[in-house]
Amino acid sequence: MPLLAAVLALGGLAGCAGTAPVVAEQAPGAEVFRYATFAFYEPMALEREGYGTLAGERARAVLRREMEARGYRLDPERPALRLNVVPAPAEAPRRSRPSVSLGLGTGFGSGRVSGGVGVGIPLGGGPRDAGRLPGALAVDVVDVAARRVVWTGSVDLPRVGRGAEGEALQAALERVMLALPRQGEAPSY
Repeated sequence: MPLLAAVLALGGLAGCAGTAPVVAEQAPGAEVFRYATFAFYEPMALEREGYGTLAGERARAVLRREMEARGYRLDPERPALRLNVVPAPAEAPRRSRPSVSLGLGTGFGSGRVSGGVGVGIPLGGGPRDAGRLPGALAVDVVDVAARRVVWTGSVDLPRVGRGAEGEALQAALERVMLALPRQGEAPSY
């Protein structure tokens, strides 16, 4: 419980800058800092079944850099930990109007009655303009031998255009990884 409180406080400080807070939790009895090696799930949950994606490659690069900066060593052959990035679906935008509208009208003028029919078709702003990032993501750190999650951290992702998705994913993963204990050092919470 003290660990969760400390991580929530850390996430709250980050939240002061206008970003979503990070929520992290270590499994009871788990001492993540005692593990030395890691690898990735192939494919990660963030990727499509059967093949890698650019988002997955970006995630691996960020997570590898962050893990190695904390003293963990990449060992694809015999890892003690496996990392997975798990997306949460974005909420579907609520449409206040139907996609196609039909209007009928009548008018009076010069002693005559006239009418008309109009059809409205929306242009742009549809699903193709929405980003492809999920609404949130979690980084699960799994003990390979015990086959259980020993640490997890999650954060909501901002809604950004396609041009900024890579930076948004990188920033979110870096923020999540700030809460992971360094290898060989007991957390000071």
